[in-house]
Amino acid sequence: MHATWTDRRILASSAVALLIAACPALGQKGGSTGGSAGSGIGSTGSVGSTNRTLSTLPNSTLNPSNTITSRPIFLSGKVMFDDGTQPSPDIRIERVCGGSPHLETHTDSKGHFSFQVGQNPMVDTDAADETSGGLGRPNSPLGMSSGSFGSTSANRVDPLWNCELRASYPGYRSDIVNLANRRSLDDPEIGTLVLHRLSNVHGSTISLTTALAPRHAQKEYEKGVQLAQKEKFDEAEKHLRAATDTYPKYAIAWFELGQIERHEGKTDDARKSYESAIAADPKYVSPYDQLAWLSSQQQKWEDAASFSKQVIQLNPVEFPGDFWFNAIANYKLGKLTEAEKSANELLKLDAAHKFPEAETMLAQILLEKRNYSDAATHLRAYLALVPNAKNADQLKQTLARLDEAKAQ
Repeated sequence: MHATWTDRRILASSAVALLIAACPALGQKGGSTGGSAGSGIGSTGSVGSTNRTLSTLPNSTLNPSNTITSRPIFLSGKVMFDDGTQPSPDIRIERVCGGSPHLETHTDSKGHFSFQVGQNPMVDTDAADETSGGLGRPNSPLGMSSGSFGSTSANRVDPLWNCELRASYPGYRSDIVNLANRRSLDDPEIGTLVLHRLSNVHGSTISLTTALAPRHAQKEYEKGVQLAQKEKFDEAEKHLRAATDTYPKYAIAWFELGQIERHEGKTDDARKSYESAIAADPKYVSPYDQLAWLSSQQQKWEDAASFSKQVIQLNPVEFPGDFWFNAIANYKLGKLTEAEKSANELLKLDAAHKFPEAETMLAQILLEKRNYSDAATHLRAYLALVPNAKNADQLKQTLARLDEAKAQ
Protein backbone atom coordinates (compact mmCIF):
# COMPACT_ATOMS: atom_id res chain seq x y z
CA MET A 1 0.00 0.00 0.00
CA HIS A 2 3.01 2.32 0.11
CA ALA A 3 5.22 3.50 -2.71
CA THR A 4 8.05 1.04 -3.18
CA TRP A 5 11.59 1.42 -4.46
CA THR A 6 10.31 0.06 -7.76
CA ASP A 7 7.78 2.89 -7.91
CA ARG A 8 10.61 5.38 -7.55
CA ARG A 9 12.67 3.72 -10.29
CA ILE A 10 9.76 3.70 -12.71
CA LEU A 11 9.35 7.38 -11.96
CA ALA A 12 13.05 7.89 -12.60
CA SER A 13 12.94 6.35 -16.06
CA SER A 14 10.32 8.86 -17.20
CA ALA A 15 11.93 11.85 -15.54
CA VAL A 16 15.61 11.61 -16.44
CA ALA A 17 17.05 11.35 -19.93
CA LEU A 18 20.78 11.60 -20.54
CA LEU A 19 21.14 14.49 -23.01
CA ILE A 20 24.24 13.59 -24.97
CA ALA A 21 23.29 16.32 -27.44
CA ALA A 22 24.36 18.81 -24.77
CA CYS A 23 27.94 17.94 -25.68
CA PRO A 24 28.98 19.16 -29.16
CA ALA A 25 31.82 16.64 -29.32
CA LEU A 26 29.27 13.87 -29.01
CA GLY A 27 26.95 15.21 -31.67
CA GLN A 28 27.76 12.66 -34.37
CA LYS A 29 26.02 9.83 -32.58
CA GLY A 30 24.53 11.79 -29.76
CA GLY A 31 20.93 11.79 -30.89
CA SER A 32 20.31 8.07 -31.03
CA THR A 33 22.83 6.75 -28.56
CA GLY A 34 22.24 9.42 -25.98
CA GLY A 35 18.49 9.04 -26.08
CA SER A 36 18.73 5.29 -25.86
CA ALA A 37 21.04 5.43 -22.92
CA GLY A 38 18.82 7.91 -21.19
CA SER A 39 15.69 5.87 -21.72
CA GLY A 40 17.04 3.17 -19.50
CA ILE A 41 18.49 5.34 -16.82
CA GLY A 42 16.74 4.72 -13.56
CA SER A 43 14.49 2.04 -15.00
CA THR A 44 13.69 -1.05 -13.01
CA GLY A 45 15.67 -3.24 -15.33
CA SER A 46 18.72 -0.99 -15.39
CA VAL A 47 19.26 -1.08 -11.68
CA GLY A 48 18.31 -4.64 -10.89
CA SER A 49 15.46 -6.25 -9.05
CA THR A 50 14.13 -4.66 -5.90
CA ASN A 51 13.93 -8.14 -4.40
CA ARG A 52 17.70 -8.41 -3.96
CA THR A 53 18.75 -9.34 -0.45
CA LEU A 54 22.06 -8.68 1.26
CA SER A 55 22.81 -12.37 1.46
CA THR A 56 21.04 -15.71 1.75
CA LEU A 57 20.49 -18.09 4.59
CA PRO A 58 23.55 -20.30 5.15
CA ASN A 59 23.58 -23.82 3.78
CA SER A 60 22.40 -26.17 6.50
CA THR A 61 25.18 -28.64 5.72
CA LEU A 62 27.84 -25.99 6.22
CA ASN A 63 26.49 -23.97 9.11
CA PRO A 64 25.75 -25.82 12.35
CA SER A 65 23.66 -22.93 13.67
CA ASN A 66 21.01 -23.50 10.98
CA THR A 67 19.02 -25.88 13.14
CA ILE A 68 15.33 -26.24 13.91
CA THR A 69 14.33 -24.19 16.91
CA SER A 70 11.60 -25.62 19.10
CA ARG A 71 12.07 -23.87 22.45
CA PRO A 72 10.55 -20.39 22.81
CA ILE A 73 12.98 -17.50 23.27
CA PHE A 74 12.09 -14.64 25.61
CA LEU A 75 13.76 -11.24 25.79
CA SER A 76 13.23 -8.30 28.12
CA GLY A 77 14.82 -4.97 28.90
CA LYS A 78 14.14 -1.25 29.08
CA VAL A 79 14.55 1.90 26.99
CA MET A 80 15.76 5.31 28.12
CA PHE A 81 16.70 8.60 26.44
CA ASP A 82 20.31 9.77 26.52
CA ASP A 83 19.40 12.91 28.47
CA GLY A 84 17.79 10.88 31.24
CA THR A 85 14.23 12.04 30.56
CA GLN A 86 11.28 9.79 31.28
CA PRO A 87 10.84 7.29 28.40
CA SER A 88 7.72 7.58 26.28
CA PRO A 89 5.23 4.71 26.19
CA ASP A 90 4.78 2.67 23.02
CA ILE A 91 8.36 2.93 21.74
CA ARG A 92 8.89 0.27 19.09
CA ILE A 93 11.14 -2.69 19.87
CA GLU A 94 12.42 -4.24 16.64
CA ARG A 95 14.36 -7.39 15.79
CA VAL A 96 16.44 -6.58 12.71
CA CYS A 97 17.60 -9.62 10.75
CA GLY A 98 19.69 -9.24 7.62
CA GLY A 99 18.77 -5.57 7.54
CA SER A 100 15.00 -6.19 7.68
CA PRO A 101 13.11 -4.91 10.75
CA HIS A 102 10.32 -6.88 12.43
CA LEU A 103 8.20 -5.32 15.15
CA GLU A 104 8.29 -7.45 18.31
CA THR A 105 6.57 -5.27 20.89
CA HIS A 106 6.27 -1.76 22.35
CA THR A 107 7.48 -0.41 25.67
CA ASP A 108 5.12 0.16 28.58
CA SER A 109 4.62 3.50 30.33
CA LYS A 110 7.88 3.05 32.27
CA GLY A 111 9.98 2.12 29.26
CA HIS A 112 10.11 -1.62 29.97
CA PHE A 113 9.47 -4.39 27.44
CA SER A 114 9.20 -8.18 27.42
CA PHE A 115 8.29 -10.54 24.58
CA GLN A 116 8.61 -13.97 23.03
CA VAL A 117 10.65 -13.79 19.84
CA GLY A 118 8.61 -13.99 16.65
CA GLN A 119 5.23 -14.20 18.36
CA ASN A 120 3.94 -10.65 17.88
CA PRO A 121 0.27 -10.81 16.81
CA MET A 122 -0.16 -7.02 16.55
CA VAL A 123 -0.65 -4.94 13.43
CA ASP A 124 2.57 -3.12 12.56
CA THR A 125 1.14 0.38 12.38
CA ASP A 126 4.26 2.48 11.97
CA ALA A 127 7.03 0.40 10.43
CA ALA A 128 9.87 1.84 8.43
CA ASP A 129 10.39 0.61 4.88
CA GLU A 130 11.59 -2.94 5.30
CA THR A 131 13.77 -2.86 2.22
CA SER A 132 15.57 0.28 3.09
CA GLY A 133 17.68 -0.45 6.10
CA GLY A 134 16.73 2.95 7.42
CA LEU A 135 16.06 4.64 4.16
CA GLY A 136 12.76 5.57 2.65
CA ARG A 137 9.14 6.01 3.56
CA PRO A 138 7.28 4.33 6.44
CA ASN A 139 5.12 1.35 5.74
CA SER A 140 1.40 1.67 5.80
CA PRO A 141 -0.29 -0.13 8.68
CA LEU A 142 -1.98 -2.05 5.90
CA GLY A 143 1.16 -4.05 5.23
CA MET A 144 3.12 -5.74 8.00
CA SER A 145 6.88 -5.81 7.63
CA SER A 146 8.76 -9.05 7.69
CA GLY A 147 12.42 -9.94 7.58
CA SER A 148 14.02 -12.32 5.13
CA PHE A 149 16.20 -13.69 7.91
CA GLY A 150 15.39 -15.28 11.20
CA SER A 151 11.98 -16.51 10.12
CA THR A 152 10.23 -18.68 12.65
CA SER A 153 7.72 -20.10 10.21
CA ALA A 154 8.88 -21.04 6.72
CA ASN A 155 12.32 -22.51 7.35
CA ARG A 156 12.24 -22.88 11.12
CA VAL A 157 15.81 -21.66 11.34
CA ASP A 158 17.38 -20.00 14.36
CA PRO A 159 15.20 -16.87 14.77
CA LEU A 160 18.18 -14.93 16.15
CA TRP A 161 20.66 -15.75 13.40
CA ASN A 162 22.08 -12.56 11.85
CA CYS A 163 19.77 -10.52 14.10
CA GLU A 164 20.05 -7.47 16.32
CA LEU A 165 17.63 -5.81 18.72
CA ARG A 166 16.95 -2.08 18.72
CA ALA A 167 14.44 0.49 19.86
CA SER A 168 12.87 2.73 17.22
CA TYR A 169 11.63 6.24 17.89
CA PRO A 170 11.41 9.16 15.43
CA GLY A 171 14.40 11.47 15.59
CA TYR A 172 16.54 9.10 17.66
CA ARG A 173 19.24 6.50 17.07
CA SER A 174 19.13 3.38 19.24
CA ASP A 175 21.83 1.30 20.86
CA ILE A 176 22.06 -2.13 19.23
CA VAL A 177 22.19 -5.52 20.97
CA ASN A 178 23.59 -8.43 18.96
CA LEU A 179 21.30 -11.47 19.30
CA ALA A 180 23.24 -13.93 17.15
CA ASN A 181 24.88 -15.79 20.03
CA ARG A 182 21.88 -15.93 22.36
CA ARG A 183 20.13 -19.23 23.07
CA SER A 184 16.71 -20.10 24.43
CA LEU A 185 17.98 -20.90 27.95
CA ASP A 186 20.00 -17.69 28.33
CA ASP A 187 18.93 -14.94 30.75
CA PRO A 188 16.21 -13.05 28.84
CA GLU A 189 17.36 -9.67 30.21
CA ILE A 190 19.28 -7.74 27.55
CA GLY A 191 19.80 -4.55 29.56
CA THR A 192 19.02 -0.96 28.54
CA LEU A 193 18.64 0.38 25.02
CA VAL A 194 19.61 4.07 25.01
CA LEU A 195 18.03 6.40 22.44
CA HIS A 196 20.34 9.18 21.20
CA ARG A 197 18.81 12.36 19.79
CA LEU A 198 19.51 13.08 16.10
CA SER A 199 19.91 16.64 14.85
CA ASN A 200 17.74 18.35 12.23
CA VAL A 201 14.68 16.19 12.94
CA HIS A 202 11.49 18.13 13.63
CA GLY A 203 8.82 15.76 12.30
CA SER A 204 7.70 12.26 13.19
CA THR A 205 6.47 9.09 11.53
CA ILE A 206 4.09 8.72 14.47
CA SER A 207 1.26 11.21 14.86
CA LEU A 208 0.98 12.70 18.32
CA THR A 209 -2.79 13.01 17.88
CA THR A 210 -3.21 9.22 18.01
CA ALA A 211 -2.98 9.04 21.79
CA LEU A 212 -5.83 11.57 22.11
CA ALA A 213 -8.29 9.65 19.95
CA PRO A 214 -11.53 8.61 21.70
CA ARG A 215 -11.93 4.89 22.28
CA HIS A 216 -14.73 4.61 19.72
CA ALA A 217 -12.57 6.24 17.05
CA GLN A 218 -9.69 3.91 17.93
CA LYS A 219 -11.92 0.87 17.49
CA GLU A 220 -13.13 2.11 14.11
CA TYR A 221 -9.54 2.73 13.02
CA GLU A 222 -8.33 -0.69 14.18
CA LYS A 223 -11.25 -2.40 12.44
CA GLY A 224 -10.49 -0.48 9.25
CA VAL A 225 -6.85 -1.55 9.29
CA GLN A 226 -7.78 -5.19 9.91
CA LEU A 227 -10.24 -5.18 6.99
CA ALA A 228 -7.71 -3.50 4.71
CA GLN A 229 -5.17 -6.20 5.49
CA LYS A 230 -7.77 -8.70 4.30
CA GLU A 231 -8.16 -6.57 1.13
CA LYS A 232 -11.76 -5.70 2.04
CA PHE A 233 -11.13 -2.10 1.07
CA ASP A 234 -14.72 -0.89 0.73
CA GLU A 235 -15.54 -1.98 4.27
CA ALA A 236 -12.22 -0.69 5.57
CA GLU A 237 -12.90 2.71 4.07
CA LYS A 238 -16.24 2.96 5.89
CA HIS A 239 -14.63 2.28 9.27
CA LEU A 240 -11.77 4.72 8.66
CA ARG A 241 -14.26 7.41 7.66
CA ALA A 242 -16.19 6.69 10.85
CA ALA A 243 -12.95 7.13 12.80
CA THR A 244 -12.25 10.52 11.21
CA ASP A 245 -15.87 11.62 11.61
CA THR A 246 -15.67 10.84 15.32
CA TYR A 247 -12.24 12.43 15.71
CA PRO A 248 -11.33 14.84 12.87
CA LYS A 249 -7.80 15.25 14.30
CA TYR A 250 -7.10 11.54 13.80
CA ALA A 251 -4.14 12.07 11.45
CA ILE A 252 -3.13 8.43 11.09
CA ALA A 253 -6.72 7.45 10.19
CA TRP A 254 -6.78 10.13 7.49
CA PHE A 255 -3.46 8.83 6.23
CA GLU A 256 -4.65 5.22 6.04
CA LEU A 257 -7.83 6.35 4.31
CA GLY A 258 -5.61 8.06 1.76
CA GLN A 259 -3.58 4.88 1.31
CA ILE A 260 -6.72 2.90 0.49
CA GLU A 261 -8.02 5.58 -1.87
CA ARG A 262 -4.69 5.71 -3.68
CA HIS A 263 -4.66 1.92 -3.95
CA GLU A 264 -8.16 2.05 -5.43
CA GLY A 265 -7.13 4.67 -7.99
CA LYS A 266 -9.02 7.52 -6.30
CA THR A 267 -6.07 9.87 -6.46
CA ASP A 268 -8.02 13.10 -5.92
CA ASP A 269 -9.68 11.66 -2.82
CA ALA A 270 -6.33 10.33 -1.61
CA ARG A 271 -4.76 13.75 -1.97
CA LYS A 272 -7.57 15.30 0.12
CA SER A 273 -7.15 12.65 2.82
CA TYR A 274 -3.39 13.21 3.00
CA GLU A 275 -3.99 16.96 3.24
CA SER A 276 -6.49 16.34 6.07
CA ALA A 277 -3.84 14.29 7.87
CA ILE A 278 -1.41 17.21 7.59
CA ALA A 279 -4.05 19.66 8.83
CA ALA A 280 -4.64 17.40 11.84
CA ASP A 281 -0.93 17.06 12.65
CA PRO A 282 1.49 19.29 10.68
CA LYS A 283 4.53 17.42 12.04
CA TYR A 284 3.30 13.99 10.93
CA VAL A 285 5.67 13.40 8.01
CA SER A 286 4.16 10.40 6.21
CA PRO A 287 1.36 12.26 4.35
CA TYR A 288 3.83 14.86 3.03
CA ASP A 289 5.93 11.99 1.71
CA GLN A 290 2.96 10.36 0.00
CA LEU A 291 1.95 13.68 -1.55
CA ALA A 292 5.47 14.13 -2.89
CA TRP A 293 5.32 10.68 -4.46
CA LEU A 294 1.79 11.18 -5.81
CA SER A 295 2.65 14.58 -7.26
CA SER A 296 5.71 13.12 -8.97
CA GLN A 297 3.64 10.31 -10.45
CA GLN A 298 1.20 12.89 -11.80
CA GLN A 299 4.08 15.08 -13.03
CA LYS A 300 2.88 17.98 -10.89
CA TRP A 301 6.44 19.14 -10.42
CA GLU A 302 5.75 22.31 -8.41
CA ASP A 303 3.79 20.26 -5.88
CA ALA A 304 6.40 17.49 -5.87
CA ALA A 305 9.16 20.01 -5.17
CA SER A 306 7.12 21.67 -2.41
CA PHE A 307 6.04 18.52 -0.56
CA SER A 308 9.44 16.83 -0.82
CA LYS A 309 11.08 20.01 0.49
CA GLN A 310 8.75 19.95 3.51
CA VAL A 311 9.65 16.32 4.19
CA ILE A 312 13.36 17.18 4.01
CA GLN A 313 12.86 20.07 6.43
CA LEU A 314 10.89 17.92 8.89
CA ASN A 315 12.78 14.63 8.83
CA PRO A 316 15.60 14.03 6.33
CA VAL A 317 16.96 11.20 8.49
CA GLU A 318 14.05 8.81 8.00
CA PHE A 319 12.95 10.10 4.59
CA PRO A 320 16.12 10.60 2.53
CA GLY A 321 14.26 9.24 -0.50
CA ASP A 322 12.48 12.59 -0.75
CA PHE A 323 15.76 14.10 -1.87
CA TRP A 324 15.17 11.99 -5.00
CA PHE A 325 11.69 13.42 -5.56
CA ASN A 326 13.08 16.88 -4.95
CA ALA A 327 15.94 16.36 -7.41
CA ILE A 328 13.62 15.10 -10.16
CA ALA A 329 11.05 17.86 -9.59
CA ASN A 330 13.62 20.64 -9.63
CA TYR A 331 15.30 19.17 -12.69
CA LYS A 332 11.98 19.13 -14.54
CA LEU A 333 11.39 22.72 -13.43
CA GLY A 334 14.76 23.73 -14.86
CA LYS A 335 16.24 24.45 -11.44
CA LEU A 336 19.50 22.59 -11.98
CA THR A 337 21.31 23.96 -8.93
CA GLU A 338 18.56 22.79 -6.56
CA ALA A 339 18.34 19.44 -8.35
CA GLU A 340 22.10 18.93 -8.09
CA LYS A 341 22.06 19.80 -4.39
CA SER A 342 19.31 17.28 -3.61
CA ALA A 343 20.96 14.52 -5.64
CA ASN A 344 24.25 15.09 -3.82
CA GLU A 345 22.51 15.02 -0.43
CA LEU A 346 20.86 11.75 -1.39
CA LEU A 347 24.20 10.19 -2.27
CA LYS A 348 25.57 11.22 1.13
CA LEU A 349 22.68 9.56 2.95
CA ASP A 350 22.22 6.52 0.72
CA ALA A 351 24.79 4.25 2.36
CA ALA A 352 22.84 1.18 1.21
CA HIS A 353 22.89 2.40 -2.43
CA LYS A 354 19.14 2.16 -2.89
CA PHE A 355 19.25 5.06 -5.33
CA PRO A 356 22.05 4.44 -7.83
CA GLU A 357 19.94 6.57 -10.20
CA ALA A 358 21.17 9.62 -8.29
CA GLU A 359 24.50 9.08 -10.05
CA THR A 360 22.85 9.28 -13.47
CA MET A 361 20.83 12.30 -12.38
CA LEU A 362 24.05 14.10 -11.50
CA ALA A 363 25.65 12.97 -14.75
CA GLN A 364 22.68 14.45 -16.61
CA ILE A 365 22.93 17.77 -14.80
CA LEU A 366 26.69 18.01 -15.23
CA LEU A 367 26.40 17.23 -18.93
CA GLU A 368 24.02 20.14 -19.31
CA LYS A 369 26.54 22.29 -17.46
CA ARG A 370 29.23 20.96 -19.87
CA ASN A 371 31.19 19.52 -16.96
CA TYR A 372 32.10 16.35 -18.85
CA SER A 373 34.79 15.16 -16.46
CA ASP A 374 32.51 15.01 -13.41
CA ALA A 375 29.64 13.66 -15.53
CA ALA A 376 31.87 10.75 -16.52
CA THR A 377 32.79 10.18 -12.87
CA HIS A 378 29.13 9.79 -11.91
CA LEU A 379 28.40 7.47 -14.84
CA ARG A 380 31.32 5.27 -13.79
CA ALA A 381 29.99 5.25 -10.23
CA TYR A 382 26.58 4.14 -11.50
CA LEU A 383 28.10 1.31 -13.55
CA ALA A 384 30.15 0.22 -10.54
CA LEU A 385 26.96 0.01 -8.47
CA VAL A 386 24.90 -1.63 -11.23
CA PRO A 387 27.37 -3.44 -13.50
CA ASN A 388 24.65 -5.54 -15.10
CA ALA A 389 22.35 -2.66 -15.98
CA LYS A 390 20.41 -3.26 -19.19
CA ASN A 391 21.79 -0.05 -20.61
CA ALA A 392 25.36 -0.71 -19.46
CA ASP A 393 26.76 -1.02 -22.99
CA GLN A 394 25.11 2.23 -24.03
CA LEU A 395 26.46 4.03 -20.98
CA LYS A 396 29.94 2.71 -21.71
CA GLN A 397 29.65 4.16 -25.20
CA THR A 398 28.62 7.45 -23.62
CA LEU A 399 31.68 7.32 -21.37
CA ALA A 400 33.91 6.74 -24.38
CA ARG A 401 32.48 9.84 -26.05
CA LEU A 402 32.96 11.84 -22.88
CA ASP A 403 36.58 10.77 -22.77
CA GLU A 404 36.93 11.87 -26.39
CA ALA A 405 35.38 15.22 -25.52
CA LYS A 406 37.79 15.71 -22.61
CA ALA A 407 40.74 14.90 -24.89
CA GLN A 408 39.83 17.65 -27.35
